[in-house]
Amino acid sequence: MHYKETDYRITPLSTLCTASTNAVSELIGLSKEGILDGLTAMEYAEYFHGALLVACQAYAVGTVSDINEIQESNHKKIDLYKYKENNCHDYTYVELINALANFFKHNEEWSYWPVNETTKTLRYYGINESTEFPLYSGIKVIVGESTDFRGLCTVLEDWRFSLINIRCQNA
Repeated sequence: MHYKETDYRITPLSTLCTASTNAVSELIGLSKEGILDGLTAMEYAEYFHGALLVACQAYAVGTVSDINEIQESNHKKIDLYKYKENNCHDYTYVELINALANFFKHNEEWSYWPVNETTKTLRYYGINESTEFPLYSGIKVIVGESTDFRGLCTVLEDWRFSLINIRCQNA
């Protein structure tokens, strides 16, 4: 077994997911108490969502690095992001996480909604320039109605496990 097969990134990411879940819950609580209005609470929550999604993106990039080292290969990250065991969507949840993180990092630079891989992925999942809280909307696609963001970790951990166990068998 290659030492990179051990997932050293999931515990810090899971801890961050829990912290973000708690922070957003606190913001919603403040809005219910009348301390913040709901719109402001959701605007603030988008920053927590964005920071978490960027951390998820870093996890995915690290996984690509690990796979390339384990297999002594040079897979492109987008090819591995597309990897899925079933074909139920045109874009995987890992691609959605990547697109949401890129949106968070770059949307303030856009004077209009561009046509690029980020926006194509977002549009596929129903997120466009009219979506009021795009990061929240994207996370909900992945975790459903759960308020626990650790569902993002589950998606990424399962993806990593599949890459290590299935791609390594086929290498």
